[in-house]
Amino acid sequence: MDKPKITVVIPTRDRCDVLESTLQTVVTQDYDNLDILVSDNFSKDSTEEVVRDIRDPRIRYVNTGKRVCMSHNWEFALSNVSRAGWLTIIGDDDGLLPGAIPAIAEIIGTAGVRAIRTSVCEYAWPSLTGKGHGKLVVPLKRGAQMRDSRQWISKVLSGKAAYTELPVLYNGGFVEMELINQLRASAGCIYRSCAPDVFSAMAISGLVDRYLYLYEPSAVNGASSHSTGTSSFTPHSKAGTAPATIFASESNIPFHRDIPLVDGRDYPKSIQVVVYESYLQSDLCQSGSTGMTHEKQLAIILATAWRNQASINDWGRQFARLHSLDYEAICSEAKNKRVVLRASTIAREVLRNIEQYHQFSAEIPIADVFEAAAMAHRILIRRPSLFSRFGNLIFRVIGLSKKWLRGRE
Repeated sequence: MDKPKITVVIPTRDRCDVLESTLQTVVTQDYDNLDILVSDNFSKDSTEEVVRDIRDPRIRYVNTGKRVCMSHNWEFALSNVSRAGWLTIIGDDDGLLPGAIPAIAEIIGTAGVRAIRTSVCEYAWPSLTGKGHGKLVVPLKRGAQMRDSRQWISKVLSGKAAYTELPVLYNGGFVEMELINQLRASAGCIYRSCAPDVFSAMAISGLVDRYLYLYEPSAVNGASSHSTGTSSFTPHSKAGTAPATIFASESNIPFHRDIPLVDGRDYPKSIQVVVYESYLQSDLCQSGSTGMTHEKQLAIILATAWRNQASINDWGRQFARLHSLDYEAICSEAKNKRVVLRASTIAREVLRNIEQYHQFSAEIPIADVFEAAAMAHRILIRRPSLFSRFGNLIFRVIGLSKKWLRGRE
């Protein structure tokens, strides 16, 4: 059987300091039928020079020619991809694990699915940790699960699972290009939301009855000082300088008309709101197959708003007024849901932490995402002993306890 063509797309803008190591994780993949597309959103730094200096014939560089919003850069990027084969997108501070592409290619040839989702390693760049070294988290669980798309959409909309459990076309997500062609044919474009990764989760889930979820990671999700997602939910980001602030100031695809902005200008600090907005923009909402309503979703949004509870409560009042909903009754329902959802989330987090290995040490600095990918690969091959994993877990518990105590002072 011929090896499937796989295209790795890297949208970027003014991040040449992190892009080089991201590209290194891709060009070191031992796979011939691989295309690498860097879509430059009119960078003012040395992005083009960084790409050219790598001198890999599999790399293509394209430039938008003017500054556009994130979703439009992703749309532009995919307009430059061959309409055959498979596709994945990674961020410009993220990376692929060694051997990830050959492994995915083998699964494509045997699994009989059109979408694949894997877990990811998490890497905090030194620019985010504030130290001279990064922090790496590696999931150790193995195996795979064939998932029913409708069932997992329901879990995500109900606040019982993260949208990253769906077939997201982003770090660790691989889809058949024909699905992208279908999205483009049905609406004239691929992305209909200002959150392209979240929208892809909803849109692709609506096109496939099932997808394969792999517990072993294929990618490293990097978080640096550039990261829009990290900045969006950090309450102390400097106004005007945080990536999320810059993102929000640009000419984005408007939020769905049923989702108000905070005071008419700011995005709500709730991932669940973004999930619901993407759902409303997708064909899933038009089909009405999930049975989700504004009233049900508001209760879930309020129940899952932990860190930003006050601001989301204010936003919830706006939402309720817009749709003539009984806010006080929904708040009462949300309180009951919060107990259940918080308990289930804590249980999931405990299990997730047990199945992880953390590397955060000045002795092993992990300076960039290329080093993080190599370290994660070594950890997965050597499989830390139960004794080592237990010690690692205790160390993390002590660290979390100290952090909790400092927060009470």
